[in-house]
Amino acid sequence: MLLTQPDVLHLVQQAAGRWADQLIDFGPRNTLLYFKERQTTTLDLAEAAAGAVADLLRGQKVRLRTLFPDQDRHNTACNTARSLRRKLVELEEEQGIQAGWVTRGLLCMVGSYTRGSVPMQPLRAPLILQQLALDSRTATENDFTLELSESPEINPVLLYALERQYGVEADISALGEKLSAMLSEIADPDQQLSAAYQLIADAVAPSGLSLRLEPAVVAGVFSFDKLAMVKDLRNSAELLASHPVIGAMAGDRDARQQLRTEQAQEPSSSADRIDPAKEFLVHDADSSQQSAIDAVLSGRHVVIEGPPGTGKSQTIANIIAYMAAMGRSVLFVSEKRAAIEAVMNRLGDAGLDNLVFDLHDRKISKRQVAQRIANVLTQAGTEPPVDTDELHRRLHSRRAAAKRHPAELHEVRQPWGVSAFQVIEQLLALPTCDVSGYNLRASELRNLDRSKLESAREDLRTFVDRGGLRIWRGESPWAKAAIRTPDDVGKVLVHLDELAAGALQGAQRQIRDLVDRAGLDVPDDLAAWRDLFELLSEVDLTIASYGEQVFGPDLDDFVYATAPGRSRPRRSEPLGIFRRFQLRRELRRTCPAAPRKRSEMYQGLVAAVDQRERWRKLSRQDSAPTALAGADLCMSSFTQVRNHLAAVAACARIDGLERGTTTTAANTLAELNADRETLFLMPDLNKQQQLFRSLGLSHMLDDLATRQVSSDEAADTLLRSWLQVVLDEMRMRVPYLGQFVGQQHATVVQDFRVADSRHIEMAARHVRRNVAVNLRKARDAYPDQNGLVRREAAKKSRHLSLRKLLSSAPEVLLAAFPCWAMSPLVVSRILPPERSFDVVIFDEASQIEPHDAVASIMRGTQLVVAGDPKQLPPTPFFRRLVQQSPAGEDDDLGDESLEDYESVLDVLGGLISDRYRLTWHYRSRDERLIAFSNVEIYNRSLVTFPGVQVDSPLRLETVDGRVAPGQSGSSTEEVNRAVELILEHAEQRPNESLGVITMGQKHALRIEATLRSRRREHEHLDDFFSQDQAASQRFFIKSLENVQGDERDAIILSIGYAKTRDGRLPLRFGPLNQEGGERRLNVAVTRARSRMTVVSAFSHHDMDPNQTAATRNRGPELLRRYLEFVDLGGDLGARQHTGVELNGLERSVLKALQQQGINAVPQWGVSGYRIDLALAHPDQPGRMVLAVETDGHSYHQAHSARDRDRLRQQHLERLGWEFHRIWSTDWYVDPTGQTARLIARWKQAVDRGNHAARSHPVPPARRPAQPSTPPATRRGPRPDVPIGLRITDYTREQLVQICTWLVSDQLQRDRDERLQEAMSELGFRKRGSIILQRLTEALDIAQQRADREVSR
Repeated sequence: MLLTQPDVLHLVQQAAGRWADQLIDFGPRNTLLYFKERQTTTLDLAEAAAGAVADLLRGQKVRLRTLFPDQDRHNTACNTARSLRRKLVELEEEQGIQAGWVTRGLLCMVGSYTRGSVPMQPLRAPLILQQLALDSRTATENDFTLELSESPEINPVLLYALERQYGVEADISALGEKLSAMLSEIADPDQQLSAAYQLIADAVAPSGLSLRLEPAVVAGVFSFDKLAMVKDLRNSAELLASHPVIGAMAGDRDARQQLRTEQAQEPSSSADRIDPAKEFLVHDADSSQQSAIDAVLSGRHVVIEGPPGTGKSQTIANIIAYMAAMGRSVLFVSEKRAAIEAVMNRLGDAGLDNLVFDLHDRKISKRQVAQRIANVLTQAGTEPPVDTDELHRRLHSRRAAAKRHPAELHEVRQPWGVSAFQVIEQLLALPTCDVSGYNLRASELRNLDRSKLESAREDLRTFVDRGGLRIWRGESPWAKAAIRTPDDVGKVLVHLDELAAGALQGAQRQIRDLVDRAGLDVPDDLAAWRDLFELLSEVDLTIASYGEQVFGPDLDDFVYATAPGRSRPRRSEPLGIFRRFQLRRELRRTCPAAPRKRSEMYQGLVAAVDQRERWRKLSRQDSAPTALAGADLCMSSFTQVRNHLAAVAACARIDGLERGTTTTAANTLAELNADRETLFLMPDLNKQQQLFRSLGLSHMLDDLATRQVSSDEAADTLLRSWLQVVLDEMRMRVPYLGQFVGQQHATVVQDFRVADSRHIEMAARHVRRNVAVNLRKARDAYPDQNGLVRREAAKKSRHLSLRKLLSSAPEVLLAAFPCWAMSPLVVSRILPPERSFDVVIFDEASQIEPHDAVASIMRGTQLVVAGDPKQLPPTPFFRRLVQQSPAGEDDDLGDESLEDYESVLDVLGGLISDRYRLTWHYRSRDERLIAFSNVEIYNRSLVTFPGVQVDSPLRLETVDGRVAPGQSGSSTEEVNRAVELILEHAEQRPNESLGVITMGQKHALRIEATLRSRRREHEHLDDFFSQDQAASQRFFIKSLENVQGDERDAIILSIGYAKTRDGRLPLRFGPLNQEGGERRLNVAVTRARSRMTVVSAFSHHDMDPNQTAATRNRGPELLRRYLEFVDLGGDLGARQHTGVELNGLERSVLKALQQQGINAVPQWGVSGYRIDLALAHPDQPGRMVLAVETDGHSYHQAHSARDRDRLRQQHLERLGWEFHRIWSTDWYVDPTGQTARLIARWKQAVDRGNHAARSHPVPPARRPAQPSTPPATRRGPRPDVPIGLRITDYTREQLVQICTWLVSDQLQRDRDERLQEAMSELGFRKRGSIILQRLTEALDIAQQRADREVSR
C-alpha cells in the first residue's frame, strides 16, 4: 500500500476534486444528459426507412440513400451527415475522441425533481449508445454509409449523474453491472431498450425520481471519454499524492522544491563522449536533441520545448527507442492523432513500429489486440543477435580522428596566444609577401606572444611613420646618433645651438685676423687650426723660457752647444768646446727661466727648432716665431668650437667632424640643423632599432628600408613574418599539424560519416534484440503472466479486455510493448489506475489542459513534457464540438470568443527546472518559410538551413474583395481565389501534399463548400482529395485552432477577413485579436515544407501600423508584418550577407572564385547559420548548386563530430545542395591546386543539377525495416548426449549440455518453448513433472550462462 503524509494526501484530494469537476460539464450543454436535436449535428433516424434502420441496428452497413430514399430528405440528411462527419473526424484526429454514436431511446424526467432545496434540470438523456462509423461513399460527399459497433452500451454519464448530481440512493455500480449483463443476454434492440428503461426506472423510483422513455434513434456527437478520467481522479488519491509532479501541481511546497533541487546524473555534453555500444539512437539527433535525450536518460523530469519543425517527433522516437533498449516502459500521450502518427512513422522508418501499442483512436478490437500480441511474441523469438563490435571500434576510432582536427587546428597555442587556424586565416588575409629571405626561424620572433607582437608591430608602425627607415638606411645625419634619452637630446642641442649661433664663423674670423697679422698662411681647416694653436702655444712656452731672441740666428748653435755628444748634429764647421761653453753660459744669463739642466735645456731648444720650422712653413715671409697678441682669445674661441663639434660628432657618431674643413663642418652642422626634428625622435627610434635587432629583424628592416614601404605595409610584413614563424613552430611542435593532409583527413571524415550512419541504422536491430531479450526474461520470470498472454494470443474469441489483460500481466505486456501510445482520454479507459510505466511522455502539451493530463501523469514514474509554449494553447474549440448550445444561442462555432486556457506545459514549465529547447529547424526546405517566426517569435534562436533557390517560396495573392454593410468575415472573391489555387495545385502538383488554413471556422466552411461544388467539374482530381490517405498526408481545410501538429508540402493561408464596402478595414481578426493571438499566427505560418501562399482581401498597406501597434495584443500587428514579409518575398534585410566581415580564408577563396568568373555569394542564408560560400549555377543565377564550407570557427564550434561532419552536410544535401569542404591548411599550402579541385567540384555539382532538373523528382526513400524472417539456426555440433533414456538416467551435466547447445542459437524463446525443444531433442513426448523439473533446472543454468557470456 502506498503511504503518503496525511496533509499531502488531503491537499492532492482537494486538487483532484477540482480537476474532476473541470472534466465534466453537468450543465445544459451536455448532450448525454440534456439532449436537444440540432440540424447540423444530429441525424434523426426515426423517420428513416424502418427496414434500413433495423438492418443498421443489427450491425449491417447501410447507405444513407437507403435510409432516406426521398431526394429532398436525402439532400438534407447529406448536409447533416457531412457536418457531423467533419466534427467526428476533427475530434478523432485532434483529441483522440470517438464521438460518433447512435442513441436508442431518451430517458426523460417526469415532473420536477429537487435535491434538497435545489431544483434539478429535467433529464433528457440518451439511454443506449452504439459506436457509429460514418464514412463518405464518394469524393464529393453526396452519399454516406453508416455502421454500428457490435456492443451497445448504457450511457455511463447518465448513471454517474444519477448518483452524484441527482443523489439517487440506489447502488449505481450494481445497476451498471445488471444493465451490462442484460445487454449481453438480450439481442433484440427493442427488448434491450425496454429492459434498460425498466431497470433504471425501478432503481430510481425509491428516490422520488420519475422517468419516462422517449422513443428515438438519433446519430450525433456524444462523448463520455472523460468520465473514466473523473473516476481515476476521485478513486486514486494515494497514487496521485505519491507522485511529486502531481503533488507540486496540487500546491505541495516540498514537492515543488524537490523538483527544483533534485540531482541527476550528469548528462553527456556531447555525442562524442557516448560509447557507441550504449547508444540507441535510431534516428539522427543534433546537439540540441542530444541534450534533451541525455537529460531524459538521466532520470529527471524534463520539459522539452520544440519550436516548429525542430524534430520533436524524431526526438521522442529516439527516447522511446532508448527506453525500450534499456528495458524501460513508456506511456506516450498526445491528443492529436498527427503527433502519434508522426512518432509512429519515425519508429516505423527504423522498423520499430511493433514496439508501440497504438491505441489513440481505440478502433482496435480485442481480437486484433490478441493478434498483435501473438505476432510480437513470435517475432521476438526469431530476433537474431547483432554483432557490431567491429563497427563500433571503427566508429570510435574515426570519430576520435574526426574531432581531433578541429581541436588541434583551433587550440590556442602558447606562448603565442593564437590557434593554427587563426594564424592561417590571418596569413591568407595579409598581402602576399615573401618573407623567407629574412632568416627568422632562429630569431626571437618565435618566442613573442600576441600582445608583444602587437606591441612590436605598433613600434614598427611608429618607427616607419617617424622616418625610421631613413635612419635605418643612413639617410639622416642623425642615423648613427647614440642618443638614448631626452637628456642626451638636451645635451646635443646645447652644443648644436652654440654652433648654430655662429660660434664656428666667429672663431673663423678671429683666426683669420690673427694669422693675417702674423703673416701666416693657415688653411681653412679645423685640423690646421688645431695645429696652429698648438704651435702658438708651444711658441709662447718657448719664449717664456728662453725669450723671443731664442728664435734668432744663434738657435742652431745653441742646440749644438747643449746637445749631448752622441746626439750632436754634424756640421761643416764644428764648434769647439769653449765656444759651446760660452753659448751655454750666455743662455743661462740671458734666459733665466730656461732649465738649468743641460739635457732639459737641449730638449727645449730642439723644440724651438721644430717650432721655427713649422712657423716658417706657415709664414708668408719666412719670419721667425713670435708671440701674437690676441692668440689666447682666438684659442679660447677655437677650443669652444672644437668641443662643441666634438660633442656633436660624438653623439651623431660623425667621424672627424672636429678635424675636417670648416666648410665640411659648416655643411654638416647645416644638415644636422635641417634634420633637427629627427633629433627629438632619436631616443625612441634608437630604442626601436635596438628592439628590432634583438628580435633578429635586421634582414627584414633592410628589405623594408630598400622597398620604402608604408607603416601599414611594414606592420603587415612583421605580422606575416611572425605568423609564418609561429606556424612553422607549431607544425614542428605539434606533429599532427605538420603532417596534416586534407585528402587523407577527408577520407577519415567520410569513413566516420559512413560508420556513424551505419551505427544509427544498426541501433534499431540492437533495440529489437534488447526488447526480445527483456521479453524472454519477463516471460521466464513471470510464468503465470506468460501463460495468460499466450492463451489470449491463441484464442479466437471471448478475449479479455485490454485493461484486464494489462492488470493481470503487466510485466510481460510492457516487455512485449515497451511503448503504449494513446490520447489522455483513452488512458483512463484502457489502462488500470496503477503506476505501470517508467516514463510518461506528453507531446503537443501546449494544447493539453492540466486536469486532462493528471490521470496520465500518475501512471508513470518519470515525466517528459514536450511542446512549444509559443504555439497554440488549449481552447474551448474542441469542447464546443461535443457540446450543444443552450436554448436561444447559435449552434455555429463562433470565431470571436475562443478564450485561451492554461496548458500542462505552462504549469509544468514553471515547476520543472530541466528545460531544453530544440533549435535545429528541419521542416522548411527554404529557411524563408520559418524566418518570420524565427525573428518575431523565437528571437532568432533557431538554426535554419538555406535552400538552393533564390526565388522566394512565399507568395501573396491579394484579391479585391469587400463585405456588405452589417456583415463581417470573408469575401466571396477570397473564397473563390482560394479554391482556384487549391484546384491549380491539385492539377499541377498532385505529388505534393496541400493544406488550407483559415483564421476562422466559418471561412473554412465556406471554402470547403465552394470546393465541393467546383470538384464536380474536376472528378479526375478525386484521388488527390481522397480522405483514405494517411492523416499526415491527406488534403485538409482547417481553421488555425486545430492545425497545430500538421504540416504539408504546400500551405494556402486564407486570411478570411475583408474591408467594408466603403474600403475601411476593421481591425477585427477573430482569435488573432485575443491574448495569445501571436501564438495562433505562429502556428499558421509555420506549417509549410516547400511553399506558402497567402490569400487576402487586403495587404499590409491597408493596415495602419500606428493602429495595429496600439491594439491590446500583438496579433494584428504581427499579421501586418507578416503580410509585408510575404509581399517582400521573405526579405529580412538581404539574404546575401555581402556586408558580413569574412575571415582571411573565406576572402581568399572568394577572390580565387571571382578570378575564375564563378558567381559565389558569401554568407548565404538568413539565420545565425550561414553557408560560407554559395556557388550559383552558371546558366541559372537564381539557383545555387554548391555549398562551400571551411574548417573555420563555425566548424569548430559545432558541439560534436556528428553535428560538424555529418548532420549539417547531410541536411544541406537533403535541401538540394552539393557540398564541398575546404581544409584551411591545404588551401594555405596549395591555393592553386585547391582552387582547381573546387572548380572541378562545382562543375560536377552543375552537371548533377542539370541531370536532376531533367529527371522526375523521386520522394526520399524510407529506411527499409529489417526482415523479420526467422534466421537460420546457428548452433555448433550437438553434444554427445544420447536420445531415449529415462529422465532419471541423464546426469545433470548432460541435461545442461543439451540445453546449452539449444540456447546457443541465441534466439530469445521463452522457457516453455525451450522445454519443448529439449523434450523433442531427448525424445520425450509427455510433460511429466520430473521431466519438467529437471529440464527447467538445466535450462535455467544454460540460459544464465548464455546471458553472462553475452554481457561480457
